[in-house]
Amino acid sequence: MLIVLGSATAAPGRRDELLDAARGVAAATRTDRGCLAYSFAADVEAEDRILSIEVWADRAALDEHMTHDHTQEFLRVAPGLVDGEPVMSFYEVATDPG
Repeated sequence: MLIVLGSATAAPGRRDELLDAARGVAAATRTDRGCLAYSFAADVEAEDRILSIEVWADRAALDEHMTHDHTQEFLRVAPGLVDGEPVMSFYEVATDPG
């Protein structure tokens, strides 16, 4: 299993647009093969920071997700909605075969 945690700060005045884009990509992504969880949340300590939580069956599922139209559209618009570079962390987690 692959867990991806991320954060990005909305550009000044663009938080609502970023949230709308996040809602759209999240709804579409939850139907992707191998997507176990996909969510965005507001950081309680920094109003303009948006957190992302993704859980994938494996790296191949995430790689496939990156090719989908809904993902490509989000990646096209997101740079104009964020201030600085998003931070992403990837964690491979062993699953219990039992």
